[in-house]
Amino acid sequence: MHPCRRQIIATRNRLIHGYLGIDNDTLWSIIQDDIPALIIELQKIVTNLKKQNK
Repeated sequence: MHPCRRQIIATRNRLIHGYLGIDNDTLWSIIQDDIPALIIELQKIVTNLKKQNK
């Protein structure tokens, strides 16, 4: 499993299940820093998949 994928899953679990608690600053940092980068990477994956399916 890709390391980035592990981080995504771990963050999701912390948010959903409240593991270790999560403060507003951490959540805001994820929203501001990590999600935009994730969106860019996902767009690249979608583009590559579309190219492969042509």
